[in-house]
Amino acid sequence: MSFEIPRDMLKITTNAEEYRMLEDLKERRLYLYREIEPLGYEETSNEHASTATHIVQAILDFNREDMNVPISDRKPIKLFINSPGGDITDGMPIIAAIELSKTPIYTINLGQWCSMAFLIGITGHKRFSLPYATFLLHEGTSFAGGATNKVQDRVKFDERVEKEVIKPHVLHHSNMKEHEYDALARVEYYLLPPDAKERGFIDEIVTDLNVIL
Repeated sequence: MSFEIPRDMLKITTNAEEYRMLEDLKERRLYLYREIEPLGYEETSNEHASTATHIVQAILDFNREDMNVPISDRKPIKLFINSPGGDITDGMPIIAAIELSKTPIYTINLGQWCSMAFLIGITGHKRFSLPYATFLLHEGTSFAGGATNKVQDRVKFDERVEKEVIKPHVLHHSNMKEHEYDALARVEYYLLPPDAKERGFIDEIVTDLNVIL
């Protein structure tokens, strides 16, 4: 099935970056190369490095395009990630979009999956890592200010998210046991690709770039 470029993007251009963006959309390549920040704070100087909003929108668009295509015949979406993590509020919609996508989504660790980016990366329907990439799983950071009761309310909510959302998510997308997760909950848990594969966080360590191109 051919990819239809939106009319507002149909223009003759000599801009190499714009041409590359169009080619990436055609080939269903998405990139998360930045910190995942709250809506309104995402930098736009490098538009090629997709924001959380752009990634979710693209996943929805590709699924809409594939609506009448059998799942086995759908062209996979490839999400390349090299991110230190960031805001959970904007990261969770990416996770939801990946989990709900009927079109397969491959996630590839190009350099680092840390914190929120780790949670996104392990969600892929198939997960890859370059040989020298790094991974970081840790307890989320919470920021709250104002009246004491409001701070306490935020802390309670964050604890609920950790218990009801993040922990089940990690356990579901790995072979980690609950007692193992609990033992690591308050530490900075760094992994190299062989560790990540052993834990079930990735499926394959890339030894041939053709696998992810």
